Amino acid sequence: MFNIILAAGLSSRMKKNKLLLKYENKTFLHHLIEASFGAQLDVIVVTGCYKNDVIKEINFLENIYNKHIHRVHNPNYENGQLSSLVTGVQNLKDLGNKEPYFISVADVPLLKKDDFISLIPYLKNHDALRPKVNGIFGHPVLINNKITEEIINLNFKNKKEGLRSFLKKKDTYTFQSNNKAYIEDIDTQEAYLTLISNPLS
Repeated sequence: MFNIILAAGLSSRMKKNKLLLKYENKTFLHHLIEASFGAQLDVIVVTGCYKNDVIKEINFLENIYNKHIHRVHNPNYENGQLSSLVTGVQNLKDLGNKEPYFISVADVPLLKKDDFISLIPYLKNHDALRPKVNGIFGHPVLINNKITEEIINLNFKNKKEGLRSFLKKKDTYTFQSNNKAYIEDIDTQEAYLTLISNPLS
């Protein structure tokens, strides 16, 4: 099973590459890949704006864990997150995947291996699964491979279309949880300072 990590964004609200910010002496990307490997997931990282810096971190992590990390570049990253999603899912299809897979944003550093593992039994034959905490949908999203072609065919240039609106039209199971790690995405400098001052993990 794979985890597709979307690491292509501009980090415009943070005003610098948030994926390489440190939390407990590891980058956000490091935390997410560590959790993925702990859950026995293979990893695809979709790069974009900060491609060179992200690949440098990927190479570093491959050496630490002695595991291959797939990487694919999204040349259309300025078109938004959906373009990275389509790029990652197309790459997964090209690898011959037939299993369900996770989609994760890379700015959720508190996720642990069990946060992935605990979702898997609830997908069953649903199209997708999303965790929800205190009324807020979070990540990762678990996708049934049967809707892969539909995701690949999404129009990422249409700003009104996105994963959230797409999943609303599908049989998406809502996994209710009180685990704030699912929704603790760090988008701003203020959120980052709060995280390192009052860690939840």
